[in-house]
Amino acid sequence: MTNRTTSKILNFVRPFSLRGLAEVLPAGSYKVMTEEMQDEKVTYPTWQWVSTQMHLNTNSDRSDDARMMTVDPRDLEVAYLRDQKMIDARPKVAFSARGSNTRAKRVF
Repeated sequence: MTNRTTSKILNFVRPFSLRGLAEVLPAGSYKVMTEEMQDEKVTYPTWQWVSTQMHLNTNSDRSDDARMMTVDPRDLEVAYLRDQKMIDARPKVAFSARGSNTRAKRVF
């Protein structure tokens, strides 16, 4: 069996929570590692999800305070998309070029 591990950094702008976790996690960058296993029963390479782990950093500089948590990638995706939607939900403002109209207009 062949396994592969991929990692990525997710940047959260606002505090967020995940299903099954009692605490609210602070905004910041989180390293996420996903492990997959190659299915050798088929003739072309396919990968099956095995686990997803997220590094939970603390405010301490001590490495022994760091934690890792196994998460459901769907819950993590929902939290991340919710955070990104909050970013994109801010109104975009454009100013009119007309002489006396100095009020901002929303652009949708």
